[in-house]
Amino acid sequence: MGYRSQVVLAIGKELLPFFMLRLSQSKEAEALVFSHADHFDRDYGGDKSWLLRWDAIKWYEGMTGYEDINCLHGFIEDASCDQIEFKVDGKEQSSSDHIRFVKVGEEVDDITVTGYGFEDIYASTHINY
Repeated sequence: MGYRSQVVLAIGKELLPFFMLRLSQSKEAEALVFSHADHFDRDYGGDKSWLLRWDAIKWYEGMTGYEDINCLHGFIEDASCDQIEFKVDGKEQSSSDHIRFVKVGEEVDDITVTGYGFEDIYASTHINY
């Protein structure tokens, strides 16, 4: 079955043209977004930002055979590290303020959070008994 994760990706409307350009380079990534997401909100927060969620996905970054994940991961890394340059109303923007990526794996300490946008999206843990 393999190691599975829950993944949420939120992308501000300002970054969507860059995201679509990246997706156009991979039919597999395009299918992952438009056909295989477990949840896809195209108006997250009421401002045309996107929120995608995948449940129980094999999110293996950097591995051969996972070109779809590698494509999305490359975009997430670029945006989270402010490698995407753009302006809003004539003001330079930090792309990391317009993206949020949260991944929770099967192991207790396997939690990844990148990007500074969408602070309402976060991982939480609790004790079950």
